[in-house]
Amino acid sequence: MQTKKLIGFAVIGTTLLLAGCQTTRNYSFSEWQEQPIGKSRFNVPTISNIPVTKLEQNDRNNGQVQNEKWELGCGNGIVTSSYTFDVWFTQQTEQKLKDEEEFRAEFAKNNIEILKTYPVTSNDNGRAVGYYADANIGNISECKVAKFGFRATRGQKIYDNDHGGIDAVVSVYYCGQPDLNMTKLIQGISLVKDRDAYGAQVAALPKQQCPARKSAASQSSSFEDSNWATVKKGDYKRTFAMTWGDGFSDGYLDTQISLKDYGGSMEFVGRNSANCKMQLSVSKYDSPAEGSWFTNCDKGDFASGTFTLDRKRNLTGGGTDQDDKAVAFTLWLPNTDS
Repeated sequence: MQTKKLIGFAVIGTTLLLAGCQTTRNYSFSEWQEQPIGKSRFNVPTISNIPVTKLEQNDRNNGQVQNEKWELGCGNGIVTSSYTFDVWFTQQTEQKLKDEEEFRAEFAKNNIEILKTYPVTSNDNGRAVGYYADANIGNISECKVAKFGFRATRGQKIYDNDHGGIDAVVSVYYCGQPDLNMTKLIQGISLVKDRDAYGAQVAALPKQQCPARKSAASQSSSFEDSNWATVKKGDYKRTFAMTWGDGFSDGYLDTQISLKDYGGSMEFVGRNSANCKMQLSVSKYDSPAEGSWFTNCDKGDFASGTFTLDRKRNLTGGGTDQDDKAVAFTLWLPNTDS
C-alpha cells in the first residue's frame, strides 16, 4: 500500500489552513522536529485506535502557532493539527470548514475522491465545525479523511474580542485495517494538561514495531542501495528550475543546499525578489525516494507539496501556495562521490 504519500497531502492541508489564522504570515516556521510521542500537545496517541508511531512538531511566532503531525500505524495514515494558543482562526475559515463543497474541492486538488460525508458539529470540549468522509486516495480505496476545526482552549483568551471561535484545525488521512475510529478521534481530541503524567500514560500503551527507518544516527545496511543514500550530503550550491503560479518561471535559480540523511533545506531568491527557504523531509528512502517539502518566504508567500527522486537523482517537486497556485521545481543532485 502506497500510504507514505499521505504525508505530503497532510502537509498541504495544514499549510492552507494557516492562511485563515489570526496571526502574521511573515515569520518563519521552525524546522519539523521528531519528538517522543509522550510529548504530544494533543491527546491523539491515547484516543486513536490506530497506534501513533511517530510525532513531529514545529511552531512560529515564538510558539503562537503550534503544529503537530502524528503518523498512524507506521505510515497507514497521518493526523495534523494547527493550534493558536492565544488567538483564533477567522470567521471566514469557520465558514469554509462548514461548506461541504469547499471540503470536497480541497481534497480533490490532491487526487482524493470524497465519497460519503459526515458533518462535525461538536467534540467533548465544545464547539467544532467541519466534515469527515469515506474516500479514495489516488488508487487506494476504503480510506478515511477529515478536516475540522474546534475550540481547544476553554474560557476567555487574552483579547476582549474573543467570542469562542475555533483555535485548532485538524486534518486526518488514513487507509488501512483495522478502520480508524473517526468519531472517537473527533469527539475526544483535546489539549494535554499535564504532559508529564500524559507521557507516563503513553509509555504504557501497546507499541507497534515499524520497519527500520533511516535517520541521521542510522547506518543500517538496509538503506545501502536506496536513492537518497546515494545523494551527496552536506552544504553546497546548485541551480534549479522553478515555476510559481503564472508570474514566475526561472530555470537557473541559485540555491544553497544543506542535505542530511533525513532531508535538508534549500535557500533561494524567489518571486518578488523574496528570500525563501525550503525544508525537505524524506518519508521513503528506496527507489523512487519520496518526501514532502515546505517553503516559507520573507515577503509572505508560502507553499508546500511532495517530491520524488528518481534513479538518476533528479528531484522533482510539485504543490500549491497559499493562494492555491501551482508550484513546481526540478533539481539534479550529485552523488556521494562528487
